[in-house]
Amino acid sequence: MNNTVRYLIGLMLFISLISCNYYLSTSRPDPEIPSGPRTIILNDKAVSENDVGGFISWYCQDYSEDGPILLEVGFFGDPKLKKFGFILFDGGNSGEKTHYMRAGLNHRWDWGPNGAEYAFVIQPDGKGLYYDFTAVSKGESTTASSVYKCHQR
Repeated sequence: MNNTVRYLIGLMLFISLISCNYYLSTSRPDPEIPSGPRTIILNDKAVSENDVGGFISWYCQDYSEDGPILLEVGFFGDPKLKKFGFILFDGGNSGEKTHYMRAGLNHRWDWGPNGAEYAFVIQPDGKGLYYDFTAVSKGESTTASSVYKCHQR
């Protein structure tokens, strides 16, 4: 009976270690938190969070595997700027200004040379959908060309 108890305790420890390792390997990465006010570059102009009431944003990764941050979308905390947002590319701090809106439960960003060639939508479950309308005729619909998993910063 003594060997059976040792075996069960050893098995429980082994399962606990495997569970911890799995949790650590599947947890989302912590984005870098700057020590002072954050500044981003939008359309080649610096924008400080102090000037726009802060940034409310989501960072997004490939949907099928944990990996680097591929993009970040957000909007400004100042109520006067409630229709404006941003998209940052390649996990960096530079990108473009966007039109932002809350459409029901979804968040939506539109941008491009004429303001609506590209769109990014975040659904309530954190799924991010990227749409490219450049090859879509006016009045036609399209499906998302990329899917991401997004986490609020």
